[in-house]
Amino acid sequence: MAERPIYVLDTNILVDYVDIIPGDGGRQPAEPTIDLSEARIVIPSVVVRELSSFKKEKTDRGKAARVALRRLRALSEAEFHPMDCSYNLSVATTLNKDKQEIYILPVHKDFRKCLPFNPSENDMDGQIILTTIAAAMIDLNMKVDGTADKAQVAETLFDNVVLLTNDNGLAIRARERGIKTSRYGYKYPEAYTGRRDIVVPKELFTEFLCSRSITREYFEEHMPADTPKLVANEFLVMRLEDENDYPPGFYPKEDPYFSNIGRYDFDEDAIVQLKNVSDFPIRPANPGQAIYAECLNNPQFSAVVCTGPAGSGKTYMPTIYGYMACKDGQYIGVTVIPCEGRSNIGALPGDLNEKMDPDVQPIKNALRNFLLSDNQKLRKELDALRKYGTGKAARSASKGSKKNGNSEETEEDAPDKRSIKARLKDQVDMIWNNWFSNIPVESARGRDFAYELAIYDEAQDQNATQMDTLIKRLGAEGKIVITGDVEQIHAPYLDQTNNGLVYAQRLLLGSTMVAQTCFTEEEVIRHPLIREIAERQKAKSQAPEQ
Repeated sequence: MAERPIYVLDTNILVDYVDIIPGDGGRQPAEPTIDLSEARIVIPSVVVRELSSFKKEKTDRGKAARVALRRLRALSEAEFHPMDCSYNLSVATTLNKDKQEIYILPVHKDFRKCLPFNPSENDMDGQIILTTIAAAMIDLNMKVDGTADKAQVAETLFDNVVLLTNDNGLAIRARERGIKTSRYGYKYPEAYTGRRDIVVPKELFTEFLCSRSITREYFEEHMPADTPKLVANEFLVMRLEDENDYPPGFYPKEDPYFSNIGRYDFDEDAIVQLKNVSDFPIRPANPGQAIYAECLNNPQFSAVVCTGPAGSGKTYMPTIYGYMACKDGQYIGVTVIPCEGRSNIGALPGDLNEKMDPDVQPIKNALRNFLLSDNQKLRKELDALRKYGTGKAARSASKGSKKNGNSEETEEDAPDKRSIKARLKDQVDMIWNNWFSNIPVESARGRDFAYELAIYDEAQDQNATQMDTLIKRLGAEGKIVITGDVEQIHAPYLDQTNNGLVYAQRLLLGSTMVAQTCFTEEEVIRHPLIREIAERQKAKSQAPEQ
């Protein structure tokens, strides 16, 4: 048994990866970074105490603590553990056909007498380090009741014991005591984006443009053998390696129909051109927006998942789509669920709409920008205001125009700047009150978004359980749109592998009723300075350290 490694678990490992302890149907959702299938696992009793302090929290940590404690109790009750056996690791709960064992290890009250290390009872990290040292000494048949020789302990090498912790402070302290440490997590496959930007042979490209579709078999015959298999509703942005090979008169960047983009239709077993872009409420500005427009405007899709950086249109496009679709009678309304990371909304002053107003401002801002670009009268007034200005400058411009015989626009034609903003606000409020509503995530349970468009914004700040609940709110003839950016996670205990957005991507992968897509950094359409800042940040992060 001595040759098998011992892994001591820190509290954060159990909280973040509770399925490391089997039970309740728990399973590891992906390949772990460290294989524990044949290891001896030690859980310090102080970790159990810390989990007990978390269990009453109404947070993800509290839920994980409750699950971990329930599973640990079931394991500990599976077999009687005399106290002396606990101190020498002679009895354990055995799992996986005698290959994996789990121990809950207390520290003897006199154990610290033989150590130059004497942490207080309230020093949780120190107690975990003590337990790790104890596990190593037990493995070497050394006494841990306080009678061990201090000189012998000081010379002991803890080669067969590793403390698993993602806490940097604890890792540093453990290393100072000669204890090996390691991080723990899961190896997840690269996130599915629903979009593939690829270079294709000229023959394939020309055939796709002319026929407006190609079979999957034709695609596979003309592509390299190692080309990944197509996924249902995967989008292909096709291009040629040499720009001079494009057919005469075809310019990808100027094509309003984005004819070089195809979607793999699983039922037809063919890659087909986009069919729902031309009648979308706004004209797509890039391939990413064209794909997103197809996803939203295609009645075949009951759910759409869109990821990408800020400023690419993830929220703007479904907002405008929902507004116009409601006007056309496709939906009875749009429900917006801002998946914000905060959970104290009930403590804020005002009614529910007032509490949530800051979270739905991106939606109202999208409506305002659309109205300003779509309403020709307001746009004309704004242009006139910019041309003539106000005050003396406007009067001077007006007099000059009359002297030159110009009777087109005068100062009187230029509206007051505040009136434009006020009228826009009135229109946005009218649209919002007629077609839109918003609720917090907690209020979505039990709802049924039938005949509605539901927008789940900032989904990366939700956990898998919350996102699972939201996805199941889809009702008859409704559609859900899930948006977010895994680079902008603000919720505690979530990262780029365990958030709700990634969960939705994996859960819905391959469904013929679901479309997924993403935006690239180059498709950000905000102010050019925003793109420049993003490029600078990216270049800085990729620059080698000096």
